[in-house]
Amino acid sequence: MRMCARCHCTTSHPVLVHEVHAATGPGFNVYACPECADHYPPMTDPLELPETPRRRSRLTLRVYKVNTQGAVTEDRGKVEVLIGGRTNLVPRTSAYPPCGCPRCRT
Repeated sequence: MRMCARCHCTTSHPVLVHEVHAATGPGFNVYACPECADHYPPMTDPLELPETPRRRSRLTLRVYKVNTQGAVTEDRGKVEVLIGGRTNLVPRTSAYPPCGCPRCRT
């Protein structure tokens, strides 16, 4: 016999609909009657790694060279800052001129 978490009626055929995990002690289970169990989303495994989200551009910067009059003389491309994953970071150094690798030249 358990009480349904949705309609608060007691049922002799409870359905486990959610497991609550606690960081500082034991967790508990949430039950529902068979009629109300369809209203709950399927349970997820807390130890399962979430799906990697598609990497989308969070910020796009256009890089230009301009002359003293403000006219664009050279389009140097764009730089995208991505979310949802790691990017290959350029090591920070105090060297001048800056790094000459293909990534830094673009």
